[in-house]
Amino acid sequence: MGDLYQRYAEEVSVLGGIKAPALRRALAAVKRDRFLPPGPWMIESLEGSYYPSDGDDISQVLHAVGVAIDPARLLNNANPVRVCMQLQIAEIKPGERVFHVGAGYGYFTALFAELVGPDGHVTAAEIDPGLHSRARENLAEWPQVRLVGDALKENPPAVDLIYSSAGMGDIPIGWVEALKQNGRMILPITGNHDHGAVFMFRKLSANGPLAAQILSFTRHYPCLGTRDSATVAALAAAFSRPVSSVASLRLDRHEREEECWLHGANWCLSCKNP
Repeated sequence: MGDLYQRYAEEVSVLGGIKAPALRRALAAVKRDRFLPPGPWMIESLEGSYYPSDGDDISQVLHAVGVAIDPARLLNNANPVRVCMQLQIAEIKPGERVFHVGAGYGYFTALFAELVGPDGHVTAAEIDPGLHSRARENLAEWPQVRLVGDALKENPPAVDLIYSSAGMGDIPIGWVEALKQNGRMILPITGNHDHGAVFMFRKLSANGPLAAQILSFTRHYPCLGTRDSATVAALAAAFSRPVSSVASLRLDRHEREEECWLHGANWCLSCKNP
């Protein structure tokens, strides 16, 4: 059985170019099947549709594929390749503090816990009562994890990384303020039909703009409470422009400028370098 988890870690690492030893160890250590619904499973194909697994042998899901938690809502335990590529860029270190939004059944939260180690801390938020209850059971063996409910009502303490597994239509300013110097924030910002882009923001100074980097295009299950109709319409208009031009996240008050890729009331994705 141990070989199955090691082979799974190797497959994800090869497909994602994962070189970080700590991340490869975490993939082998956290038993993914424990964080999924009972089999047989609905597995996500590369183009996004589902197909049923051949029975309930865990070898069916120890692969670089997404697995449905609730196919009716298109809610998945995401393909680990996509997530681990982002985590490698984030360079999580032992002892760091992480705020994970959208914990689901807790699988990626457990990876965070392995990466920060016993001296680190992970606050994980899951608003869905059924998912929350299951995540609490699954994460019991990691004492460095604290599970909360609504991420938008949480005022996280100073953190090194904020990672959202849910598509955002807004950026909570309190989250940005919680980032430490050189803190990173990985957010999928999504518009119509839950499609958008995953950005990584890095806090370079206490009061200046954050550096922005696009990591990938994506479809993400939406973060409830961040998606009013005006916000989604503004996002749809923004995504008609080249997203690769976004260079910074500005929090200062300013009038809309030509460099504003997405100009909001409290924040702005700008094409200006930080």
